[in-house]
Amino acid sequence: MTGEFFGADVIRNEITSHAKATSFLCPEADTIFEIGGQDAKYVSLQNGTVVDFTMNKVCAAGTGSFLEEQSEKLDISIKEEFGALGLSSKQPLDLGERCTVFMESQLNFCKQKGAAKEEMVAGLAYSVVKNYLTKVVEGRHIGDHILFQGGVAFNRAEKAAFESILGKKVQVPSHHDILGAIGVAMLAREEWETSDRPTRFQGFNLENRKCELSSFECQSCANLCEIHKVIFEEKKPLFYGARCDLWDNTEKKEQRQASRIPRLFEERCEALINAYPKESPDSPNGQTVGIPQALFFHELFPLWKAFFTELGFQVVVSDPTNRRIMRQGVENIVEEPCLPIKLAHGHVLNLLEKEPVFLFLPVQSTMEKLSDDFAQAWNCPLAQSLPYILLSSARIKEALNPPGGKKPKVLRPVIHADRGQPWLKRVLKRIAQDAGVTSTSLINQAIQAGFEALDAFNDWQQRRGQEVLNQLQPGRKAIVIIGRSYNTCDPEMTLNLSEKLRDLDMLAIPLDFLPLKSVAKEISAAHPNMYWKSGQKILGAARIIAQDPRLFGLYVTNFNCGPDSYLLKFFSEETEGKPFLTIEIDEHSADAGIITRCEAFIDTIWNASTRGTSQAIPLVSISSNHTNSRHIYLPYMIDHGYVLAAAMRHCGVDAEPLPPSDELTLGTGRKYTTGKECYPSIITTGDIVKKTLAPDFDAEHAAFFMPTASGPCRFGQYNKLHRLVLDKLGLQQVPMLVFDQTNGYHKDMTAL
Repeated sequence: MTGEFFGADVIRNEITSHAKATSFLCPEADTIFEIGGQDAKYVSLQNGTVVDFTMNKVCAAGTGSFLEEQSEKLDISIKEEFGALGLSSKQPLDLGERCTVFMESQLNFCKQKGAAKEEMVAGLAYSVVKNYLTKVVEGRHIGDHILFQGGVAFNRAEKAAFESILGKKVQVPSHHDILGAIGVAMLAREEWETSDRPTRFQGFNLENRKCELSSFECQSCANLCEIHKVIFEEKKPLFYGARCDLWDNTEKKEQRQASRIPRLFEERCEALINAYPKESPDSPNGQTVGIPQALFFHELFPLWKAFFTELGFQVVVSDPTNRRIMRQGVENIVEEPCLPIKLAHGHVLNLLEKEPVFLFLPVQSTMEKLSDDFAQAWNCPLAQSLPYILLSSARIKEALNPPGGKKPKVLRPVIHADRGQPWLKRVLKRIAQDAGVTSTSLINQAIQAGFEALDAFNDWQQRRGQEVLNQLQPGRKAIVIIGRSYNTCDPEMTLNLSEKLRDLDMLAIPLDFLPLKSVAKEISAAHPNMYWKSGQKILGAARIIAQDPRLFGLYVTNFNCGPDSYLLKFFSEETEGKPFLTIEIDEHSADAGIITRCEAFIDTIWNASTRGTSQAIPLVSISSNHTNSRHIYLPYMIDHGYVLAAAMRHCGVDAEPLPPSDELTLGTGRKYTTGKECYPSIITTGDIVKKTLAPDFDAEHAAFFMPTASGPCRFGQYNKLHRLVLDKLGLQQVPMLVFDQTNGYHKDMTAL
């Protein structure tokens, strides 16, 4: 809208704009730190072009607004006093680098204890820098020519804190607060000079330009979008705020229609629904089975639709995700899980309004393994337990037990698809019998139809994916949308991400279109304990993307996603040297932030390295000969560790339990993790790093011990996280010894 008001000739994202101005002012610059009032950015430059970037996600901790708010509480001026007070500090306080709530709580505690104002101010400056480096930069390359930009760069204490922590010179350029504006002006000039079109610029004297603003609620679908109508003088009205293209202007609609980029996610959705073509049973029994369009619906619906339809049931599904369903889900949860679980609550409530006779809510414990090279294929514990989590919602419990109304029967089978089709057939037979079907031949016919429909859908995905990859020319780029199908294939969940990329002239490819099975053996060798099916697919996609110069990854995740707190790190290792974009989506996500990131990412991948290098994450079994020559440290998790260390010493192993964790442990652990991992993982990381910094630590004769497990909890991934942290510290020679409670238990016990 702002661009239309001024008559912009070009509208570009802030990442590219900052990079343009920076490379003009300082051609040798290789790193940009930008912190503004509400967001923060990191940009890596090479010869003036963007090769990597990232922005803060949901959290706004460590931005200008946070500093301004704390300055007001300390009764100091953010402009005149903050920097000078911070620089005068002799012993800055440690306020951590977590979210603003914890920083503020620690600041209030220090204030009550009588801490000097300058020490608190310096502590705030350090907290902002630590938060930025830990939560935004996240281990990315920081060069030697660093420019600090944005409004926060006015604060000399922040610049000093950066230099103190990094041990590098940080430059604050002139006009640092408006470099983004300068950069986009330069881009607009270049566009105008190379284009035959006349400029649309309306000039600088716009204070008298008339503008009419109004809004209304669109009634075209269940989303009920609030549409903002804008009329500039006698121009045609412009409309903003719609989730679809209904209110787009004619030019944009024509541009969409002229694009030859296929809509692969729409094709996938149609194939999912129509893999089994019948919409009604040939011999209906007059009963309905309700299936919510949530979670594993986006992968397994062909199986369930064919199975129940062949049994004689009319399959009823919840409405496609819309704002009402999302709002219902958010309003009817007890805890704060990830967005897919919230959405599932909304879909079940929507489905119950349709009064199905049966409600199908399987406990989908596992999926079919990517290949037999993997031992398990677990789903996330929350996704598995959804049928029971739903009962914590008073409204859902009431809808399942309506007073005086029809009570739907819930079909809640426990499904372990990784145990093979014979096992799954037995489960399906029990489902049919629970639904009142007794004919063996009919049940067998329905099971066979279900398997054939699912195979047809998966085969179609592979064929279509191969067609797309064959047609993708060597000089072209495409973005693979990484994530679970319930995250990436629900258009409302992703704010129609694939269509946004298409508008930016970029092909979006579903993850399941890639030949994932072709790299299954490689992935199982590199990640032998990857017990999550989603992890097997995501890391398989990472391996393919790393090797294909045409493909780049866009990882869709959610706030509070447990598995992704580890998988994102492993994905990064698999695509080392090749940038990927992470978009974290929750119920508050908006179009503008996603579009900005996508625009910047597309600008980046045209200049970035086209191949990545898969980095191994080596782990060593405790039954190896490392135990004979090394002093083994056991991080404290429970008092049983003392017993285990004693048993190891009795068997001739030089083992030492680390002492119980303390505040230093927690602070150190948070420094080397993102804060999204589970708490014991952060604590054990802190204990390990703390020990490596001790004067008596001998890296050449030391090792750390961490048990493992085979899912579905995140505990089995701790040791790989610890391995990555040790590598980051330059301690590649220090092994992580793994004690496997499942596959190698007897071998490891015998070795001890």
